[in-house]
Amino acid sequence: MSETTEVVEKTQKSQGKKTVAMQTLGCRSNQYDSSAIDESLTEAGLSSVPFTEKADGYVINTCTVTGKTDSQSRQLIRKARRKNKDAVIIVTGCYAQVSSAEISEMGEVDYVLGNSHKNKVAECIIKGRPREGVKVMVEVEPSSPLMLRRKGKLKEETNKRTRINLKVQDGCERHCSYCIIPRARGRSRSVSISEAVKEARSFVDEGTREMIFTGIHLGGFGLDHDPPNTILDLLKAFEKENFPTRFRISSIDPDEVTTELIEVLKNARTICNHLHLPLQSGDDKILGLMNRLYTADEFRAIVTNAVNGVKDIAVGIDVMAGFPGEGEAEFENTYNLIAALPLAYLHVFPFSKRAETPAAVMSEQVREPVIKARALRLRELDAYKREAFYEQALGSEKRVLIEGARDKKTGFLKGRTRNYIPVFVDGSDNLIGEEVIAELFELRTYGMIGRVD
Repeated sequence: MSETTEVVEKTQKSQGKKTVAMQTLGCRSNQYDSSAIDESLTEAGLSSVPFTEKADGYVINTCTVTGKTDSQSRQLIRKARRKNKDAVIIVTGCYAQVSSAEISEMGEVDYVLGNSHKNKVAECIIKGRPREGVKVMVEVEPSSPLMLRRKGKLKEETNKRTRINLKVQDGCERHCSYCIIPRARGRSRSVSISEAVKEARSFVDEGTREMIFTGIHLGGFGLDHDPPNTILDLLKAFEKENFPTRFRISSIDPDEVTTELIEVLKNARTICNHLHLPLQSGDDKILGLMNRLYTADEFRAIVTNAVNGVKDIAVGIDVMAGFPGEGEAEFENTYNLIAALPLAYLHVFPFSKRAETPAAVMSEQVREPVIKARALRLRELDAYKREAFYEQALGSEKRVLIEGARDKKTGFLKGRTRNYIPVFVDGSDNLIGEEVIAELFELRTYGMIGRVD
């Protein structure tokens, strides 16, 4: 019998199930990791409760994209300690990975676990608060990806959510000048295609109807394999499986949207006609300062080829306002490029300094009021783009995956089309988790109203 198993049994006998509350910040990969942590807690005989409740242990799975997210993590740590002065408090994730010394100096923290030690969360909760003070477990560079071990635990969750993240890759080696994630996540590494298919099959068996291919640098999938694979190989393998569910690409760099990838999307049966591309800037000077690997003209061609090649495809983008060196001319280049392209939506991010990145110490930092004004203009453009994209679908019939919760504003069931249009329908709960055919007959600011026969 292992030491951990003995501790689990003693804990269960003497105290019943310990309760654990977890809060997750950041990207889809972090959300996926939290699902894996949650599964490990259940396997260890622990019980999950909302973060708002008093618990025996608190886990904060952190993000460190900006200084603001670091601050949010510290607020959550203090909040947890106020909830229960005797609780075990564990901080993990990217902020823990790159700033372990800073976190360990907070009096509220018991364990600081780097990204490679997320599988130690349950063990640390069971052991309790360390007598010798905060314990730090952080590798210099994170290594293995965290895979969900499928034991049926998530059946209830997947039935409720219908959509889940399928993490197939971790790490990044691109080193954009505003980003610290390569330090936080380490080198790019991927699960095997067979492992990804196996995990997807277990999700399908549990009733999941949509999976989102997730990674830190998804386009780097398979390049660490011997022999190398690519994201194209992954997509083709999943298409051959012909699962009774649908798959979505979470985000992929523009320079990785090849003619071959567009061809796969064009002929796909299960992969959604949807791309999300981190443009960041539409000005070549700024793209160079960002260390992005494409030009504005190349991006224009990529979007044009995708829209011309794949029927009804939705192409959304990330765009950053106020990167250092972005003057009025550079911003207008970005705005005009986006305005001219057939995009479905924008995710707008005001530039925020992240310490220990090249961008944080660049000259020509843009003033905060200017950043806010530019972000506002881009968000107004986003609203226009969304409405125009939705309007094209008026009167059409689309397959809509109905999700688990009704919309609070309308009381309608809500879901999304394969090309990512939010749709609201008046129907019974037995439609939840089903992909239905809906006629899109009315345009609203927040999506479309659909009719199901």
